[in-house]
Amino acid sequence: MIIIINGALGVGKSSVAEELHWKFEKSVHLDGDHIGAVHPFEIYDETRTLHLHRTLELLVRFHRESGYPDIVINYIFENAAQLRQLKDLLRPLDPDLRSFRLICDPAEHEARVRRRGRNSLDWELKRHVELTRIQDEAARVGDIGRPIDTTGLTAAEVAEIIWALAHSE
Repeated sequence: MIIIINGALGVGKSSVAEELHWKFEKSVHLDGDHIGAVHPFEIYDETRTLHLHRTLELLVRFHRESGYPDIVINYIFENAAQLRQLKDLLRPLDPDLRSFRLICDPAEHEARVRRRGRNSLDWELKRHVELTRIQDEAARVGDIGRPIDTTGLTAAEVAEIIWALAHSE
């Protein structure tokens, strides 16, 4: 199984993905932010995005061939086309793909971003609001992952919800 966790900056994708991957008997957690950390980094560069998706495909293939059947990926997908591009690359490796989008109450989301304590706090505070708006609009017209409201929940609790949903479909 491959599970993809989407959501705006600071909503808890990495934490949930980390918790979720421990639930499998043998799995790998691939954090798209770390894997796609190229320089220079341009947010809206389709070549960079395809590079990341192809790198994720390569890593998933390698890990599957090395005996890790289950993969959890987290990254920000702003629209259905971006998520579909990655799914199309991964589907030949495992047709059992599940995607979820983490959402959160705006005040709690802001508090989570503030707790990250990054040097770029002002930019992150603006970007999480912008990404939430972009993803909300994208969700109205396409699939960017099944929404999971994380308000008031720990990463472990959200992982449990996703685990149950992924194994019930």
